[in-house]
Amino acid sequence: MDYRFHTKQKNEGFELFNFGRFFTVALLAATPGILAAQEVTGAATLGFGTGDISGGGGDFGSFTADAVATVNFENGLFWGLGAKYVYIDPDDVPGDETIYDFDTSLNYQFSTGAVIGAYFEYADDELDTGLGFDLSGSTTSYGVSGGYVADGVGFEAWIGQTDTSPSLPGGDDFLDYGALVRYQPTEEGVFGAHLARSDVSVSGIDLDLYSLGFGGRYQFGPGWGAFGGISHQSLADFDVDATTFGVGVDYNFINVIDFPLQLSVELSRTNLDAGGADADIDTLRFGLTVPFDGRTSATPLNSVARAAMAPRYNTYNTLVDTAF
Repeated sequence: MDYRFHTKQKNEGFELFNFGRFFTVALLAATPGILAAQEVTGAATLGFGTGDISGGGGDFGSFTADAVATVNFENGLFWGLGAKYVYIDPDDVPGDETIYDFDTSLNYQFSTGAVIGAYFEYADDELDTGLGFDLSGSTTSYGVSGGYVADGVGFEAWIGQTDTSPSLPGGDDFLDYGALVRYQPTEEGVFGAHLARSDVSVSGIDLDLYSLGFGGRYQFGPGWGAFGGISHQSLADFDVDATTFGVGVDYNFINVIDFPLQLSVELSRTNLDAGGADADIDTLRFGLTVPFDGRTSATPLNSVARAAMAPRYNTYNTLVDTAF
């Protein structure tokens, strides 16, 4: 199960890898709790991607580092941590883009399986245009959540808001709300889906984006697993849609080197449709995943399947997370 369910059953996520300033912040914040906790669970993924954009959009390379964590205090209290780093480097044009994302949550699970909590997420996007100036912006999301976990099934719903920097015209903020469900029938399989929306009105114009996704992974043989996912985001008032799907396989080297080092490869495509004009972004992604919770395998955190099963609280961030 994912750390966002904060269940007393085995979780599928902990990642602690040094990929920049947000890792440093997360580590400093987590250290006291980790030292006092009874159980820390999770996994980490390093990723590399190479892709191209149809219609002469050019080629690009990407590097990602993902991390999620759950600290179980074994008294009903769970502390979740997550972080992501994305670097995108176009081959044919100057400039590059760097994205940081950090999120944390604190939840309490009752003996009945009911869960209540709160979350905080910060994302920063820095674009080097290659034209002598840079563009940057950030979002800060926060809110409350509730759900239920029992017998391999988890449900979470949330509501909150997202502030932007620079501020949107009029100073309006996004209203974020959504829900996700995960089902882990066995140690070999996990499946999940989400439905979320972020609403804001800028100078009387609605910028409402919704996101719908489904993903899963199944370990079908000694060391071998397969995963796949599909995610759709839509800015309905502007007739803009993005649909991403990806399929992949992974192999775990635990039987070879006695360490759960998991190698994955995924083919993904994002179709962008804006007013009848469309473009495709095709990407080949490689990942190196290390679980830290006693499990020998996990869904690669740089995959479409993972993004569909564990979306960001703000759907604009989910769109970026899914595409890269």
